[in-house]
Amino acid sequence: MYQFRDPVHGFIDVSEDELKIINSAPFQRLRNIHQLATTYLVYHGAEHTRFGHSIGTMHLTSRAFDSVTQKTPNLFSDNREENRRKTAWYRQLLRIIGLTHDLGHAPFSHASEELFENGQKHEDFTRIIITETEIADHIRRIGSKFQQEYGEAYDITPELVWMIYEGKQVTDEKFVVPDFLFLQSFMDGELDCDKMDYLLRDSLYCGVTYGKYDLNRFISTLTVYKDDHTLQLAIERGGVQALEEFVLARYFMFIQVYFHKTRRYLDKVLVKSLKAILPNGKYPTEVHEYLKWNDSRILSLIADSEAPEVTAFKQREIMTCVFESKAHAGKGEKTNAKVIYKILQEAYGDQVAYDSVDKAAHKLAPVLLAPQDDSGKGIMILDPQTRAVTNIMEESIILESIVRPINIHRIYAGKDIVGEVLAEIERLQSD
Repeated sequence: MYQFRDPVHGFIDVSEDELKIINSAPFQRLRNIHQLATTYLVYHGAEHTRFGHSIGTMHLTSRAFDSVTQKTPNLFSDNREENRRKTAWYRQLLRIIGLTHDLGHAPFSHASEELFENGQKHEDFTRIIITETEIADHIRRIGSKFQQEYGEAYDITPELVWMIYEGKQVTDEKFVVPDFLFLQSFMDGELDCDKMDYLLRDSLYCGVTYGKYDLNRFISTLTVYKDDHTLQLAIERGGVQALEEFVLARYFMFIQVYFHKTRRYLDKVLVKSLKAILPNGKYPTEVHEYLKWNDSRILSLIADSEAPEVTAFKQREIMTCVFESKAHAGKGEKTNAKVIYKILQEAYGDQVAYDSVDKAAHKLAPVLLAPQDDSGKGIMILDPQTRAVTNIMEESIILESIVRPINIHRIYAGKDIVGEVLAEIERLQSD
């Protein structure tokens, strides 16, 4: 085993085959992709990258999986030997998925995704990188070893890795395993390991406490809810408070960090700069050309560019936020913000700017809309003694109160007209 010393999780063990994936060119590119886009220009410690997050996510998939399987004997088969083999197979699949899930991110992560051609998403590039680059060869090598040790049914292929991560029905006739949807929930859901890592990592590097929660307690109370031979990731009753803390941590990080008013504005300035320096204002569609782009290349081109669109980003010229709605603005507040902005735009043109956020911080739904299913909206709470099952929204008054999406509307103005614009906004609101 090889070890990485991680600032969040301490020592992280990786196998020789996993290390080959990490040492590959597509994965090393993640060293130059900021995890939080332009947030480092607001919270100066936020220089962390997708590289560390991907390794951390891999580590947490096996921690979470081990917590569930060790307390649930014969989870995948009543045959002890078959259960042992499936457990080892699933664990390795999850680690590969956690390690590779962010390979397709564009420079500055989510901030520049509008510059993809033909409606592409970063997930489209992730799929291609996993299945068509050297990453695929490393995954197949791991699969071959599993086949040699456990039999042909225990293969691991790039296509299987992607299909499980995407959460779609596995189309390869070789693999007909309903447990794959259960595995997918470790990477995409209210209890997933992706969130577990980035909340703690982002909180640490931004120097804030909003994203902190009791990771050890949270993982130790993960369990499985079994119904009609289907498996669903769940929480033991003793972990309700840890789950509440986890969900609230994400909510607070959205409000205070991810949707920070200055970061949101800088993301827009960055996109304008990228449109000026990228060939045709878009990222390449061919994967090998796309992989040549990272934050370092972008910043180098920005530094050398004389384009007026780039100046604001280079010199960190930031408009001042002169109007901000509540975090959960209603229709009336949204309309009010847009009316004010339209009037200001007519008077000041591009000296004012508008930004809106409309995003659910979680997939939880009021209990009446969240039956016992695997939609991600019905987190099951399991009593280890009585085996009674309830929904988290029945158990938690705190979470029931934050089901509304975050909806923020902001207006920005150039620094030389801030006083004038504030006075105009005050006049408009008093009329």
